[in-house]
Amino acid sequence: MSSNIAAKDSIYSNVTEAVISKIEAMTFDGFPDELIAAARMLVIDGIAVAVAGARLEEAPPILATHLQAQGGAGDVSVLGLGFGLSAVSAALLNATSMHVLDFEPMWRPATHALSPVLAAALALAEDKEIGGRQLITALVRGIEIQGWLREGGQSESRELRFHPPGVVGPIGSAVACGTLLGLDGAGMANAIGMAASRCGSLFTNLGTMTKSTHCGFAASSGLESALLTRAGFSADNAVFDAATQGYLQAFMPRFDVLKLLQLGNGYRILDPGFAIKIFPAKFSTHYGISAALELHEKIGDPDDVDRIEIVVADVPSSNRPFPKSGLDGKFSVQYTIAAALLDGSVGLETFTDGRLFRGDMQRMLSKIEISMPPDMPSLYNTGRYADVAVHMSDGSALHARCSNPRGSWGAEPISLAEHETKVRTCLATFLSGGQIDDVVDMASRIETLDGRELRHLLRLASGRDITT
Repeated sequence: MSSNIAAKDSIYSNVTEAVISKIEAMTFDGFPDELIAAARMLVIDGIAVAVAGARLEEAPPILATHLQAQGGAGDVSVLGLGFGLSAVSAALLNATSMHVLDFEPMWRPATHALSPVLAAALALAEDKEIGGRQLITALVRGIEIQGWLREGGQSESRELRFHPPGVVGPIGSAVACGTLLGLDGAGMANAIGMAASRCGSLFTNLGTMTKSTHCGFAASSGLESALLTRAGFSADNAVFDAATQGYLQAFMPRFDVLKLLQLGNGYRILDPGFAIKIFPAKFSTHYGISAALELHEKIGDPDDVDRIEIVVADVPSSNRPFPKSGLDGKFSVQYTIAAALLDGSVGLETFTDGRLFRGDMQRMLSKIEISMPPDMPSLYNTGRYADVAVHMSDGSALHARCSNPRGSWGAEPISLAEHETKVRTCLATFLSGGQIDDVVDMASRIETLDGRELRHLLRLASGRDITT
């Protein structure tokens, strides 16, 4: 028994130190061109989606009012809402806005890696007037550590104990912000240790406003951990080394440490890469949406539909037969498929209470039967699929299946033109044509911006540097 314990302890020995060394080895000068191009795409997607989230959903304005009342005054831009907050409060609010539409890119294994890192890094960069080159370095480092933590701790969706961005997001944010603050190895380890004690989020809050704050608090917790580290606040500086009762065991009991130590062997931003979302909904629903859209034109009169049979992966959080709100509908396989069948599109206008409670939608939802076979893989694009069979009242049946939604891993990619359309549509919820052009132009060359120019970009996207 003692030899087994010693072997287990040796696996964890000096893991944190090794991870920090690999993080520090990631430098802008060593980034390949395709990595910088991918980072640019992530920056503009995140800013645009945050602007739209702030304008279209209730959660960001409510949170904004609360933060202002708590004394969060400052000069760091709140995207889409036209005022400033302290850096920590802005990171919280902007990450919440960036995630609330469920429109930010998806990663494999599943998490929301962008909003916790980008929102925190943007807030700190604006506050300290740091330029785009450093921002890209911080973004890459923060996303990479999240990706390898998820790779080492991956499991089937039904086995997850916590919502992933609340588990790995604070670590990613701490790494990104520690990079911008120039923390040395010991400081970075301390910031990660502090952030590790702020991790956690529950799947039961999917479909509520609180879900978007899983990413919001991940961003602010990591930023605050880096700032407190610089001020001398202490934490465990070997948080990945604990063989028992540590961060990894608490959140990912079967964690493979050897996978984490592959950090720095290539870039997960490029391989396996990320999926740009074209539907503003939980990525698990994109399989069913894609299949249902194939059938929309073939249905004719929706009242002629007798019943709908759906077979999808066993993702318990996506089984929502009758959503409580339009926001809740973003996480419902049934609602998103019904919307695709009825409307022939799934967009920003789909997830409103008005659309949810219309008679045609409620009738369609009542006709859906769902099956979630436990033997179907839930990891994205590993044999997973959605099968939609629409049985008509005349006895005929329509059928479609999707195994690889467009834009996902191994599937037909989303074109740059399509992505720009998404970006401009999101920005247009708040900005005019010329203002959109300016934001897109500056974000498309983010790595060339100095600190003053980056601040100007963010003030434009917040509505604070707009002249009419």
